[in-house]
Amino acid sequence: MAQVKKESVRESILESANGLFTEKDYAATTLADIAKRASVTMSNIYNYFGSKLDILFAIYEPWLLARLDRLDAEIRSIEGPRAKLRHVLLTMLRDIPMENNNFAINVLQAISTRPAEEPYSRNLLLQSEAKLSAVLAAILPGNVQKVVSDDLLSHLLFMAFDGFTVNFRLVGRSRRVEAIADMLCDLVLG
Repeated sequence: MAQVKKESVRESILESANGLFTEKDYAATTLADIAKRASVTMSNIYNYFGSKLDILFAIYEPWLLARLDRLDAEIRSIEGPRAKLRHVLLTMLRDIPMENNNFAINVLQAISTRPAEEPYSRNLLLQSEAKLSAVLAAILPGNVQKVVSDDLLSHLLFMAFDGFTVNFRLVGRSRRVEAIADMLCDLVLG
């Protein structure tokens, strides 16, 4: 007989995992921990998700994409390309890495510790880069649009995002992030 999946069970697993990842981090959370908190069996988890990594991405992907949509909405109330670009840079390098108790560190832990044979898709990164490039394309003047072609600036920002996420975890907020944002504004806008 086929297993009937219930949305309430799936949501319970995601809520449990989200709480544990936020409290303990991805690396310190086991599937058994998630099952116990969600009041489900381990086999039930595998009926809904292929791995702990799949659970993490089911939480992180909608959150990150919604956060990028919120960034897009925020810049609409800011005047001028420089101020808008600075806001984007600070959001990517300071704000998102710190949000939800440094939740982004979980993705870095998950990706860097996954076994080589476990499938990994770059779809979220590529989708996020495209979304960020669209935000940047809407605010940058025509003479500097080349930095958004092929998602170049977005890719650079996501790679820097990873570093700022780790830095926040190790030592807290970077004291130089505002100066770095200003430097990048100068480099991009002249």
